[in-house]
Amino acid sequence: MKKKSVIVIIILTVLMNIFYFIHINKTLISNLLFDKTRVIFHFDENSNLDQQFLNKIIHFSQKNDVEISQYSFLSNNKIDIYSTTKDDYNEILLIPNLLFDKEIKVHNFDEIYNVGFKNLFYLNTKDKNIISEFSKDFSEYGQLYDDLEEEYEGIDILFKKLLKYMDTGFLSIFPLFLFTFLFIILFHYLNNKKKYLVYELWGYPKIKIYCVINKIFYKTLFITALLCNLIMIGSTYLCNLTNILLELIPIMFLLNLIMVCIIFFISIILFSLCFINLNSKNEKKRLSNIRLIANLSKFCLLLVVILSFKNLSTEIRTLNINNESLSLWKNTENLYIMSGMYSPAYEDLALEDEFNEKILNVYRDLSKLNKVFIIESLNFERSPIINNKDEDLDYNYKMNVKNENDLYSPYGRNIMVDKNYLKRNSIKTYYDKKNVLDKIDNNEDVLNVLVPQKFKKYEDTIKESYREWFYFQRVHIPNMYKEVRNKELSTKEIDDLRVNLIYIENNQSYFTYDSYSGDYRNCIKDPLVTVYTENIDNSVLASTLGVFMFLEAENEYTALEEVKNITQKYNTTELNSISSVYDRKGEKIIEIEDEVNRLILNIIVIFLILTTLTVVITYVYYKSYISKIAIRSLYGYNFISIYRDLLLSNLYMYILVFLFMSIVYKKISIITIMISIAMLCIDFIITKFVNQALIYKGEIELIKGELK
Repeated sequence: MKKKSVIVIIILTVLMNIFYFIHINKTLISNLLFDKTRVIFHFDENSNLDQQFLNKIIHFSQKNDVEISQYSFLSNNKIDIYSTTKDDYNEILLIPNLLFDKEIKVHNFDEIYNVGFKNLFYLNTKDKNIISEFSKDFSEYGQLYDDLEEEYEGIDILFKKLLKYMDTGFLSIFPLFLFTFLFIILFHYLNNKKKYLVYELWGYPKIKIYCVINKIFYKTLFITALLCNLIMIGSTYLCNLTNILLELIPIMFLLNLIMVCIIFFISIILFSLCFINLNSKNEKKRLSNIRLIANLSKFCLLLVVILSFKNLSTEIRTLNINNESLSLWKNTENLYIMSGMYSPAYEDLALEDEFNEKILNVYRDLSKLNKVFIIESLNFERSPIINNKDEDLDYNYKMNVKNENDLYSPYGRNIMVDKNYLKRNSIKTYYDKKNVLDKIDNNEDVLNVLVPQKFKKYEDTIKESYREWFYFQRVHIPNMYKEVRNKELSTKEIDDLRVNLIYIENNQSYFTYDSYSGDYRNCIKDPLVTVYTENIDNSVLASTLGVFMFLEAENEYTALEEVKNITQKYNTTELNSISSVYDRKGEKIIEIEDEVNRLILNIIVIFLILTTLTVVITYVYYKSYISKIAIRSLYGYNFISIYRDLLLSNLYMYILVFLFMSIVYKKISIITIMISIAMLCIDFIITKFVNQALIYKGEIELIKGELK
């Protein structure tokens, strides 16, 4: 192998291992934080979560030498950790933010008393005995659930860990390294035809010939990879990052092993294509097969790159639309979403009803302080991708309706708000232009519905459908819970219930505070509005947690404080998380930006591979027709005349791609045309470059009579 190829292999191997190292460490920090056993409490009503409870947890941690912690997720990139072994996080805090873009604060475990206990604990162990002992020791406080999985042994645990690192970023770059290695191997084989024939003439078996020809390649690859890994492991050790080191070594080893195995497997296939039956008269046919495979690969990649460009243009439009609507979200900077992220999945309806009652009590107290409001817009949720502002959006309710009347039911164009939302977003009645709050009937047997005046002709349909829904939520569902709790059942009939329709002005919009519902501005125009007045089953209120119930506070810490004061009053430790509404919108924009960057990276990688394939196709074509090309060159033929067949075959391929995409999308795509023209130009330039690099050598060989 030539020195240039050896240098390229060294550079590629170094870059590959640097990429592995950065990617592994970035993902590894997240794994170190969250790859723990989660234990979830359902605290009894009479549980006293006082200093004694806290001390008992700290004592258990010290006795069993196991870290116990609770996390507060205040935003997408901010984590507060309360740990019994605070010093264990010193290593993680040394990692630069370049690798882990989250702000981490670690506190002593006893400081959690300031923000309130949650019902979720992280135990940094997979030991079933310790988890069992923990459950036994703390069973007096209520029921405990854990997510401890079955233990893996041997190679299984390595592959399980490896899967954690296989994200889209890794899968975008890995093929580029792999294909570049294979590209070098292919050219190495094509330039060693004479060496193969000599070894075959000496009687070497094909396995030995393979080893001899590839010896320097694998030697360079192994030595470079070994040195890279030793340097990285040494650097990690010198930084005293022992926990990271123990995880890093096996994963780096496994990734390098997988790469070598894939290269080995495909190199054998290329070896067979390039050298088997080399002594036969089918040399041109053999090269044609290589060219055919390269052309098929190129055709498939062209389809992929066109689809990627289409997705990219869609994501960019969505990003622009979201950025335009961001100004409407400025007034949400002091709003937070309450959620019970770690509530056990109750199979017991009685326990579930108890939890729902706690939520109602918390809501009532916060509502009295005017700190909370609800807008439930589930029926108007839609795909996060919006191509243009006037697009007919795929709202959820469109899948629920079977006829026109269904549109004006609780399963159609309906949202739910509470009175606190209406205080913040004034809605006027149609007849006297007053605030709708003055028209709301607080009778527990009355359901209030706001109806735009233009839907008055559907009054009977609206009343009938909403009264049926009201009966279901007011009587039927509560009776299910009452039955399992041995409470007296409600005997109300549907005729005992009434629907109060309040007609409002047309063209009034409701801001959803949800980046996945409403139009491009996250507003809903002229829906039917159910007003929540606490007269339906508590499960409806509980379903708004985490998405549709909003808490007002100065910042995340005061929000935690306000939630803590009330949740402790009702022993509602399940309500243990808050997140910023404004940050969620920002996170969505960041997600779209990340998707745009990922698509750009994929397109760059695919273009590099396409360029490589074009070089391979041109090189193989040159090898197949070297005599013809050299003769025409000596006779003064121009470049297009010499490579006419190759250029025409490339043109036919792009025409086929264009026709295929036009049939699939049933329209002519500008993106397809632009990419085809761009690739044709790239093909022309590469072909000319390869010709200039090789033609002089071919002419000399022809003059000397060395060409066959």
